[in-house]
Formats: sequence, C-alpha cells, structure tokens
Amino acid sequence: MRARDNPFAVRRVHAIRYRLAGVSWEELLERLAALAFRAALVGPHGHGKTTLLEDLGARLAERGFRVRTATLRQGDRRLGAVRSAALFQNPDPRDLLLVDGAEQLDALSWWTLRLRSRDAAGLIVTSHRPGLLPTLHECRTTPELLAGIITDLAGTADGEEIAELFVRHRGDLRLALRELYDVRSRG
Repeated sequence: MRARDNPFAVRRVHAIRYRLAGVSWEELLERLAALAFRAALVGPHGHGKTTLLEDLGARLAERGFRVRTATLRQGDRRLGAVRSAALFQNPDPRDLLLVDGAEQLDALSWWTLRLRSRDAAGLIVTSHRPGLLPTLHECRTTPELLAGIITDLAGTADGEEIAELFVRHRGDLRLALRELYDVRSRG
C-alpha cells in the first residue's frame, strides 16, 4: 500500500480534531475566561493536549485574540531566541500565548515565561502533570474514543482489537494509530 493511501497516514490523522467529552466548547471557553485566560491542559502523552491547544487557539482567534504559539519538545529546557520572538515580539494586550510542552522548561525559564506573559491577555500551556497553572481541562482517552477515530479513518473497527491496542499503548492514541499505520503498510 502506498503511504498516501494508508487510512492512518499522518495527514489523515492530523485532520481528526479534539473531541471534548463531558463539557461543551462554550463551557470550556467560559471556564478559561473565569481563570483569566491563564490555564493548563493536562494529560499523558498521546491524549490530545496538542490537538486541543490548537483547536482552542483557533476558537480564541475567532474571538479577536492574537494567538501566539511556541512548541517545546523533550529536552527543550529554555524558550530560546526563536520561540521567545514568536511569543513576545511587538507585545499587545490582545496576545494570547500558547505554549505546548511547558513542563520541559527549567525553573528559571518557567518563571521568565510567567513574568513576561503578565502583559498578555493570557497564557495557556500543556503539561503532562498538573501544577504549572490551574487546570482548564484534563485530557483522557478511552477505547471508545479510539474506536471512533479508527472508524472515521478506516471505516470499520474491531472492538476486541481496539481494546488490546488501547491497553498495549496505555491510552496513547498517537502510538496506537502509528501501529495501525505500520500494520496497514505491511499489507
């Protein structure tokens, strides 16, 4: 099978957006406003934090905020010049700063980010554990969520296989979908 024909190809997986459970988008945005737009999206690897942050950023941009983003990967202990410029160049009180992977920052960099973000409209971060900022939403996956995504991508889903896949990857949907990509690639 050609990579582009694989139902679990990256471009197709990235087209799947975050599916809120137990709360509506309006309720989430109201809670964010009540937290003065300073909050964290919390959850383990592969549970949708980045996707939720992207979707939240788009909704906030539609409401007139100027969304500025920075993404940190494992080992990124500081923002660095490029990410700092993306977040803080020509500051404006409409700026809403979104930092994916904020738990990577060392203590001084985290303190600096919080200090420099005071003049912005808000700061929203993702983290694997609570404590950086008040938790806006805890991202959690379920076998049912995985089944729905697989059905959307491939048209069908075997419940027993999905349950095993979910357990094997400890709920990390990114890894589960990557495994399905590899299985389909082999034929």
